[in-house]
Amino acid sequence: MLAIGIDRDSVHAGDDPESHKTSIRLDPAVTLRILFDAIQGMGYLPGISGGKATWIICSSGKQIGVLAQQWPEPKLVIPAESIVSQYFRDTEPHLLFRYWCQADPDHVFSHIQAGNEPPSRF
Repeated sequence: MLAIGIDRDSVHAGDDPESHKTSIRLDPAVTLRILFDAIQGMGYLPGISGGKATWIICSSGKQIGVLAQQWPEPKLVIPAESIVSQYFRDTEPHLLFRYWCQADPDHVFSHIQAGNEPPSRF
């Protein structure tokens, strides 16, 4: 089993007191798609009122995709069928989810896909 560290931003002040760091253990031969399905399935990312939270997915300091509360799966700039052990081969297996408020997730993804900084979250 491969342990993948995950962390996320807080969504509001009441969410701040506790650390959000945890990990998920998966077979190293699964795909990134299965990894993100598992993270969504464990309810790790909180939903927000209005149902339109946008999360930027970061790995090794790079923005690799967007996960939106209203989407069934994330959009990635890397192949979703990449094998987890191969993707994290040269780095510590860790993901950070940056809360991007209710910014339009398609707009945020288009910026990330183009290699640009994401638009303002407000």
